[in-house]
Amino acid sequence: MTATLKRPRLVSNTLVTMASRLAEKLEALGQPAKSGLIAHALHELLDGQDESTKELRAAVQIHLAIVSNGSAIAHTAADVESVAMLSTQEAAQLMDCSRPYVAMLIDAGKLAGAVTSKGGHRRVPKSSVLQWIEAASLAKSTAAGDKDYRKAAMDAGMYAIPEEDYVKAAGISGHHATD
Repeated sequence: MTATLKRPRLVSNTLVTMASRLAEKLEALGQPAKSGLIAHALHELLDGQDESTKELRAAVQIHLAIVSNGSAIAHTAADVESVAMLSTQEAAQLMDCSRPYVAMLIDAGKLAGAVTSKGGHRRVPKSSVLQWIEAASLAKSTAAGDKDYRKAAMDAGMYAIPEEDYVKAAGISGHHATD
């Protein structure tokens, strides 16, 4: 008994074109291929609403974005991990902020590579979240450094001048450096 695949009611022209090109590639490799069957399989593979299909679509989107930008494609496990898509809740937990704040950052274009589904669900690459965390950490340390005037003066070399020379140059008389 052979299983027959039902022809989907609507297979987009994009999937049909993709299937035809896949069939051409397979035939060039000496493998028999039927573009109609490939189009149906692509439709079934990419049209589902289960979590694994959603993750696959997100991974395909990321892959296409990487290829479109001319960047190298992730090959290592660490690269694949950094391409993982996070929900706003997962991102908020990593960033130690609220979910609405993450949604606002996505909507403002502050988290690169974020996508919003037709239903309004936002996903953001883990790598963008990690970059944001690093930038926020750097900004905090820089802001804290700006308030440490003694450290800033020391970094500028202001304490390299002996106090006695400063007092003499300032024209302060009658005062001792130890007073």
